[in-house]
Amino acid sequence: MEYHLILNPAAGWGAGQKSESYLLKSFETHFPGFHFHKTNARGHATEIAHKLKDAQAVLIAAGGDGTVHEVVNGMMPGNCVLGVIPVGSGNDFIKMLNIPLDLRSAIGVIRNGKAMLIDIGKVNDSYFSNGLGMGFDAVVVMETSKRKFARGFFIYLFSVFRALKYYQNKTVTLHLNGTIETRDVLMVNVGNGAVLGGGFRLFPDAKIADGKLEVCIFDGLTKREIIMNLPKAISGKHIHLPQVEMHKADHLLVKSDEGIAIHSDGELISSNLKEIEIQVVPRALKVIHNIQN
Repeated sequence: MEYHLILNPAAGWGAGQKSESYLLKSFETHFPGFHFHKTNARGHATEIAHKLKDAQAVLIAAGGDGTVHEVVNGMMPGNCVLGVIPVGSGNDFIKMLNIPLDLRSAIGVIRNGKAMLIDIGKVNDSYFSNGLGMGFDAVVVMETSKRKFARGFFIYLFSVFRALKYYQNKTVTLHLNGTIETRDVLMVNVGNGAVLGGGFRLFPDAKIADGKLEVCIFDGLTKREIIMNLPKAISGKHIHLPQVEMHKADHLLVKSDEGIAIHSDGELISSNLKEIEIQVVPRALKVIHNIQN
């Protein structure tokens, strides 16, 4: 089995670059003959993974959720196994896999090689490993992307207040579990993992290998209601709000005549998409994990 380390040096405010020396020394010790790839632009990790997707190899994404997103989109569908070493500012995906933030421990998880098949989400023609958001959540991602040298939970909260100044609820038509409904929403989120947005437990009941995606629908809210209720999503208590609906689904179609912003794994797809088809691809990705049975 070949090992390919794909490092994003820009991840985590430069933490990826700072970790390079340690990672190379550790991999030389534990994975002799491994291959090293260093990304140099957005989308580069996808290109690297795509060239390797049919190999019998472990592709190790060293970065944050954005790096994992790129690697997954390059290797799907294919034969490779995904490993993750978290050196990003947003590390939501690894929470479902119980991968530690400590580099030495994360490398130990790779060495143990315990792997499982998990579900993957597909949105239009691309994949997501953890989750996506439409509406307010995606506008917050747009605001976050303007802070070139800052990421993580607190900059996400800062971006929430920036987005509050101009965001308006969106009218969408939802095709979900055999029903069709047109309604005003603050946002619609779809999760494979439990946590999105650098720490918001939007999908507390999520399971990554049950053949279903979690759907969280926030009805249209006033700015005051957003400030009062959105923080409840940090602990997952938002699911008890009357303005929130939770569903499990294997397919979802969202249409918006005016267009709606959407992000996938924290990466902005579009600021103005009019039709979004989302579906689960069951047990489609083999990933190294640290889940204790």
